[in-house]
Formats: sequence, C-alpha cells, structure tokens
Amino acid sequence: MQNYTYHSHNNSQGVFDGRCSAEEMIAKAEEIGFEAIGVSNHLCVHPNMTKTHRMFFSDFDKALDIYKKSYAEIDEAAARHKIKVLKGFEVDYFPSARWRDWFEKIIRQLDYDYLIGATHFICSADEQRICNIFHLNTLPPISPEEFDEMLHGYWNNVLGAINSGYFNFIAHFDYCTQFNLCNDETWDDVKWQVIEALSARRLPFEINTGGFDKIGRPFPEWRWTTELLKRNVPIVLSCDSHMPEQIGRHFAEAEDFLRRQGSVNRLKLHK
Repeated sequence: MQNYTYHSHNNSQGVFDGRCSAEEMIAKAEEIGFEAIGVSNHLCVHPNMTKTHRMFFSDFDKALDIYKKSYAEIDEAAARHKIKVLKGFEVDYFPSARWRDWFEKIIRQLDYDYLIGATHFICSADEQRICNIFHLNTLPPISPEEFDEMLHGYWNNVLGAINSGYFNFIAHFDYCTQFNLCNDETWDDVKWQVIEALSARRLPFEINTGGFDKIGRPFPEWRWTTELLKRNVPIVLSCDSHMPEQIGRHFAEAEDFLRRQGSVNRLKLHK
C-alpha cells in the first residue's frame, strides 16, 4: 500500500483551510508509518480574485509574503521529525498572460519541491468573473448562457493546467461534479479531452480519496480512472487531508481497485 501522500493542507497563519498545524500533520504521518508527506496548501492568486476566503489573493506581494512564511513554518516543523517532508502547492491555474506572469514570479522566489495543478474556480473567458465553486451563492445574477460559459472556463483551466508544463501531477480534475455540476453526459466530450491530454503528456493524475467522504467515490470518477489506466498514465493516491485523522484515508479501497486493474505505474517524488 502507498505509504506517502503529497496532498495535504494545514492552517498556517490562520490563512489556509487546513484545521491543524504543519507540525501536527507531519507528526501524524510519521506516527502511522508514512515514509513521506507533502504539504500543499492552496496557491490561489489572481488580479480579479474575489475575497471570499482568506487564502484567495488579488495582491501579489501579500500572497508571496504569506507563502514564504508558510514554507518557513514547514521547514521548522520538518526539522523536528525523521519523516521526509516535501513542500508543494496546490495551484489554481488560469491561462491569461497576467496570471502566468504572477505565478512564475512567485515560484521563482520559493524553494518548492513540487506543484499540483488544480481547478476550483469557474470563470469567464476573459477572467473578469472568477468564482470558487464553494461560493456560487456569491456570484451575481447571470444568464444560463453566461453560467455555461463559466463552466466551460473550469474545463478550459483543467486542460490548460495539463498542457502548461508547470505541474508534477493533476488533482481531482472532475472536482466540480460534487456540486452537481457537469454530471450529465453532455460534458463527456470535454472529459474525454482531459483523458487524451493527460495520456499524450504522460502526466500523472491523482486518485483523490477524499471524495469517498464527500460523494462516496474518489475523484476522478472510476470510469475515467479506468480509461487512464488503460493508457498507462501514472497515478498517485492523494488523501487531500485537512486534519491528521484524514491522512491516508480510504487508501485501502483505492489500492484494492488498482490491484484488480493491475496498475503498477505510480508517481513517487524525490527530494
């Protein structure tokens, strides 16, 4: 069974959405016998970002300062433990030149070990309207056509993240489905595009076992995982833990599925 995770969160500086400190998360992973844990708080920064959560930033300098301090906390906690600790980010990708400029300037100034490509936002094509899918109730009234455009913006960002070359693996690409978005078969075409893009680039994707607690299955849906495994795309199990008790959650169920599929192509990062 995989005894490491690269997708975990903490509550550094009271900003991020984890519920415990880096120290508590690292100590728990060590206690249960994991060989490594990656801390991957959210990198959500964009000039048009709406401030619906403390970890969303529209100010470049403030974001960079927070990210540097969070990494310092991880390094300090890691020094007290023998388990391998890696530093990453779960990055919300946007295709605009402005976003890419900000992002590249940020990562040049941080000593990171890996980056996860993720999408949590729907957005308009011009990125003037950006809304986290957790906060759809904050979206001003728009027409069904405009909302459909923003849903397509979600999938365009997923595809853009895959093709960008920035990321070590892609997180929960059908995450929006837990909010009953894009569940019907009319969205299958774009999901097939995701499958083909991951396959073409041999870019690893995660089986996010946190989905078991949310909707009774992981992200992505099993049928899409099966298609990717047929194409020998590398996988990694991710618990997406926000508290110590969630580290390694539901790995056994996912490992059972992978064993039945004969899957052996597993991502493992080296520091």
